[in-house]
Amino acid sequence: MKKNLSVVYDKNTVEFVTVAAEFCGFLERVGEIEHPEFVDKVLKLLPLLYLKASMLPEHAVRMDEFDPEVFVTEGDYERVRAGVASLMGRHDDYLEVFVEDMVYSDTPIHQTISENLADIYQALKDFVCVYRLGFDQTMNDALVICREGFAEFWGQRLVNVMRALHDVKYNTASGQEDNDGYTGNDLYGGLETDDDGSDDRWE
Repeated sequence: MKKNLSVVYDKNTVEFVTVAAEFCGFLERVGEIEHPEFVDKVLKLLPLLYLKASMLPEHAVRMDEFDPEVFVTEGDYERVRAGVASLMGRHDDYLEVFVEDMVYSDTPIHQTISENLADIYQALKDFVCVYRLGFDQTMNDALVICREGFAEFWGQRLVNVMRALHDVKYNTASGQEDNDGYTGNDLYGGLETDDDGSDDRWE
């Protein structure tokens, strides 16, 4: 057991916690940040987060049959999502082919940068909050859950949203400012969707 618990204090785990906490804190302050600064900062944090997550110890196993406590509420999730959506404006929408629903569709699926970032935030914030409690067993299990979530869910969200953010930052061929005051092309022309805007994860 002692060997198994050593993963929670592994150098790679500690570095991942540090980057994850910085990412979560940054999204929680989204209302204080200007659009270009936000895009630039997130494009630096996401690849670092991916790198640190990919280096997490792989030999840890669950020690409890019950999941650790979760801390992110629906309200927390929605505040982050809405804050990012407001900041991104019409740049929030993008098309994605690397989503599970694509198996039922032959066309790209409508996605939003704000929801993708909120999904990542939720997974990381729950992990960081458990880690900060300092109980080795729950820290271990939260680490295993976070690592599995990275492989199965939020890691793909991360690389998807990086592509969209890269386009927002660098697709400036028109040289014109849009209605949000941010220079760049709207590659997807303001997507329309039948989605009512709600998050079915909470239903």
